[in-house]
Amino acid sequence: MPKEQFLIAMRFLASSVSVISAKDSFGNLYAMTASSVTSLTIDPPSILVCVNNGASIHDVLIKGENLCISILKKTQQEISNICSSKEQESSRFENNFWDVSDIPFIKEAQSNIFCKVDETILYNTHKIVIASVLRSESAKTFNTLMYADGGYLD
Repeated sequence: MPKEQFLIAMRFLASSVSVISAKDSFGNLYAMTASSVTSLTIDPPSILVCVNNGASIHDVLIKGENLCISILKKTQQEISNICSSKEQESSRFENNFWDVSDIPFIKEAQSNIFCKVDETILYNTHKIVIASVLRSESAKTFNTLMYADGGYLD
């Protein structure tokens, strides 16, 4: 199958926009915007995230490390844009969106899902991260930022 055909088909797969964040053993902070996030099992609670091998957070996501998946609200497009821009990588945490006291997370997110990496699988250009959910916090109403066809949905 031609790559272009697959890319066109995937543009029609709407998904919530999340930011994956973590801290390495030296205290360095990492974050990336992700749309390839899905629940894996309910019992035990687990989640799957796909991370490009070129992403700076890639090497931090190893077995036993903590991460947070912040599902963004419609009002948080700016955070999504910052965390998806290589040019803004060094300044991703230079704002008031974050709580970095432990596992970094976005303070006003739709949901924050705190996890521990159980397993990783390398697959071509990506790492598949399987993580157990330690705890989660969510807003009371649905206001999730969604993405499809190359842009944010209203």
